[in-house]
Amino acid sequence: MKKLNLAAIVCYFIGIALSHADYSTNTITTPGGVYAFSVNGSDPVNPTVQLVAGVTNVLIIDTDPIHPVVITSTPNIFDWYAGADAQVVNEGLINVTTPDAGFPSALYYMCYNHGFYGEIDISPPLSPTPLANTILQVQVGDNIVMTSTGTNTTWLVVPQFSSNLLTGAWSPVPNYTNTFANGTNTTTFPRLDAICGPNVFLRLSQQQN
Repeated sequence: MKKLNLAAIVCYFIGIALSHADYSTNTITTPGGVYAFSVNGSDPVNPTVQLVAGVTNVLIIDTDPIHPVVITSTPNIFDWYAGADAQVVNEGLINVTTPDAGFPSALYYMCYNHGFYGEIDISPPLSPTPLANTILQVQVGDNIVMTSTGTNTTWLVVPQFSSNLLTGAWSPVPNYTNTFANGTNTTTFPRLDAICGPNVFLRLSQQQN
């Protein structure tokens, strides 16, 4: 990711390159500090989370400090899953990455201090995995211009934005164009000042044509 000249822009952009077509987020909380997890606002009964293999899934953790979360391979607080980064989190993100093949059928999100947990079911990949995509540069002028590598014409690059990584949803950037030449994709769209407020986060997702 390139550093931006903050004096020249209104919005603050962070580029996140996605290397897979599917990308999901789930928010895990402990409402009122209870000894049970809620996922995406569900009743706190440690519901099963559905994830897809071969992608990086983001778990947004916002639990009571006495209930930090670990991701495990078995219902054992010490059997940490190697594809989870980070662990023992009560406020922040845990990225859970599983391979395309040979993936576990289930993982577990557990309270590191008390051992209560919910299951994470892993489903097979829905589509072939695209090439790893890397954002090279974000230029801010009358338009926003993002250059990236690693993709090809088999995959459609879709820029997305969010104003709040903890509570906001990702939305497609309006009125964008993509061009691909010599291994580099150029994504162009109007400035987002009018809809993003003082902060905005950008990422590129890939969808199969």
